[in-house]
Amino acid sequence: MLGSGCVYYNGIYNAKEAARNGDALLRREAESEANTQFQLSAARAESVLVRHPTSPWRTRALYLAGRGAAYSGQCERAIAALSEFLALAGSTADDRDRARVALASCEFRTTKIPAARTRLDSLVDVPDRETARQARVWAARAALASGDRNAVPQYLGDLDARTLQWELMSSSLAANEYARVESLLVVQAGRGDYRDDVTRALRELWVAGRIAQVEDILRRYDGSRARDEQRAAMHYGIGELNTRAGRDSVARRHLLQATVLAGRDSVVRRESNARLILLGLGVARTTREADSIFARLDSATRATFYARRVQEHYLLVNLLEQRSDPTGASLYLAAEVARDSLRARRLAETLFLRVAREVIASPLVPNAYYAASLLSPDSAQYWVERVRTEFPNSSVAAFLRGDDPASRPDFVSSPELLRFSWTEAARVWADSVRKLRAPQRANTNVRK
Repeated sequence: MLGSGCVYYNGIYNAKEAARNGDALLRREAESEANTQFQLSAARAESVLVRHPTSPWRTRALYLAGRGAAYSGQCERAIAALSEFLALAGSTADDRDRARVALASCEFRTTKIPAARTRLDSLVDVPDRETARQARVWAARAALASGDRNAVPQYLGDLDARTLQWELMSSSLAANEYARVESLLVVQAGRGDYRDDVTRALRELWVAGRIAQVEDILRRYDGSRARDEQRAAMHYGIGELNTRAGRDSVARRHLLQATVLAGRDSVVRRESNARLILLGLGVARTTREADSIFARLDSATRATFYARRVQEHYLLVNLLEQRSDPTGASLYLAAEVARDSLRARRLAETLFLRVAREVIASPLVPNAYYAASLLSPDSAQYWVERVRTEFPNSSVAAFLRGDDPASRPDFVSSPELLRFSWTEAARVWADSVRKLRAPQRANTNVRK
């Protein structure tokens, strides 16, 4: 009797307490914390199996060891213990149901999805409410894994299984089922329930063209109990996408909101400030105007990833613009970098027109006029007409007439000029960027 009591108190009792703690955490959907408790429960129960293999508590130890191992992801050990437990007589119906749910969770983890789902289907209506709840949650996961997303709401019913709702959202997003993702996000926004997955989902929905729906979900989160820094992250993410798409007014609204909501010294606030200030590059017509915009960046904002990247691209524009190049190729490339990397369309137009006006003998002049026409709808017809009348033998004029541009000599020579200038300038620029980054790395090492 004394030996049996020691087995109980030193092994079974402690394993049971750890399992009880794990179950409480599962009810709160804190699965990662629950895993630790179940791992502890399994270890304590297994010590009984090893030290006292013929103890009267063996059946109970098998139950606790198997269930603990299953919920802590140790499925090879779990399946062996649970299978032996279920083959023995003398245990209660509730324990056997809980063991079968745990066994099904391991079948799920080891990709035996049909077997897991069949077993779980027989457990979703058992008398014990919590066991039935766990069976429904795992059955919904099995349905998700097999691509049967429509069955998930049927399994969950009125369960408040928030973790699984996030899993359903991720699965639906991967399958491009955007309407389902949006409805799930509306529900989560109503609860004020935020995870990093929200910002990722909103970005993917926006890229898929569901812009109005994204704005609606953001408004719902703004009216929820989600924390300020969480809403700041969402506004920053959508502001960044609108910046890239050239929707500057919408981007400015979201970035301003991000700066209001973000903490005073947060990364989101600094990155948002950088983007807000550098949106001004979109209206700069000269490098002098662009210089004044960069001068507005304080030291903290200037050090952000986005600001550093833009400054490096602007350095390339300056290097190309200032090169002595009688062909005009460097100036033309400066305009392309301003247009494509800085999104400074007005500055790009100015630089393209400088090629046409300052290097009039360059074979790139018709290309420059045509590139400027694409950036200025109001003047487009005028620049296109000049190409047609003044450079009728150019490849650009041939293209505008609908002829084959490859039949013109400048079709090959112009790209060659650009390629040569780019190679030289890129080498100087790369060396300059390395020198600029070196002090930043040194400062980082000092701080460390």
